[in-house]
Amino acid sequence: MVFFRNRKLAIVCFSTAFGGLELSTLRLAQELSARDATTVLVVPPETPLALEAVRRGLKVAFLKPRMKYGDLFASWELARILSAHAVEIAIVMQSKDINVVVAAKLANPSVKIVYYQQMQSTIDKRDAIHTWMYSKLSLWISLTNRMKMEVLEHTRVPEHMVKVVPLGRDTALFDPRRYDQSLVRSRLGLPLDRTIVAMLGRLDPQKGQEEFLRSLSHVSNRHPGVLYLIAGDETRGERGYRQYLGQLVEQLGLGESVRFLPFTDDVPEFMAAIDLFVLPSYSETYGLVLIEAMAMEKPVVATSAGGVPEIVENGRDGLLIPPRDEKSLADAINLLLDDPSLRTSLSRRARQEVLHRFDSNRCVDQLVYSLDAL
Repeated sequence: MVFFRNRKLAIVCFSTAFGGLELSTLRLAQELSARDATTVLVVPPETPLALEAVRRGLKVAFLKPRMKYGDLFASWELARILSAHAVEIAIVMQSKDINVVVAAKLANPSVKIVYYQQMQSTIDKRDAIHTWMYSKLSLWISLTNRMKMEVLEHTRVPEHMVKVVPLGRDTALFDPRRYDQSLVRSRLGLPLDRTIVAMLGRLDPQKGQEEFLRSLSHVSNRHPGVLYLIAGDETRGERGYRQYLGQLVEQLGLGESVRFLPFTDDVPEFMAAIDLFVLPSYSETYGLVLIEAMAMEKPVVATSAGGVPEIVENGRDGLLIPPRDEKSLADAINLLLDDPSLRTSLSRRARQEVLHRFDSNRCVDQLVYSLDAL
């Protein structure tokens, strides 16, 4: 494990939502603090992110910009926070927040700014304003090589400034040996005697839940005893998709085979309960949930889009299919349900791949090296 040389950091995230990016922000603050970095999290007050940060005992400073761009008061207040905490490195979690931090740097010129990119972007940002703003960054972190190539294509950020550091997971926590599937299923109210194929994620058309359900028309007759789970909640303020999916289940005659569950924070336990994991998203920037399933030694089927091919090698540690292709999805699920030995070989290699490339300690070591060199 690599430690900082007593560095003082700020992590800036002005998000009012609470999802994958915000959870990554919290984990990052905890991981860097554990590596001897004095870390303050700058977030809007009374948001789910702020409340959870306080609950976890993180050091927090509150700031809520009033405008998306050009909020000089927010920049002035951020400059005061950075000075008060003697911050050396400010890590920005959202691209839209960079402008506030860059303006704050005018009053704190010694502060190094790092953008921690977690969302892919194909928008051209080679204009003068973005070029000037990005010139004030000291480091740009991308999660995948694909994301790095997109940055180089759509911005004027020099290649040497962009480092690829994958997100990892705690492989001691995500360890199948820690869990008894029968006990976990009993706690979750799941049947002990049925094979379970599952999805986990936000209920959203882009996540491919509809294609998953439609693919089951080609699977359920061949494997009538299998239970299919869709775990997740709708995006806040966007209601109706869960109801649509429920109606689709009835139209397809899958009522006895499909069960909806709310999203769960206990992902290792959820993964311990299932037998096969499916990620049919149209495009995933990264696919952290795949790493979680693979770490728990579950065979995975995923769409070959976004950053997923940098996580799963088709036929070696999982199966990749084209997005929006219910027939290919059905074929992959059938292949794995038909062949227990294939499920075993893929899942064992999947965990070994996670241990080698996506263990959180290894990934944080890479990040600490990059930050401490600034």
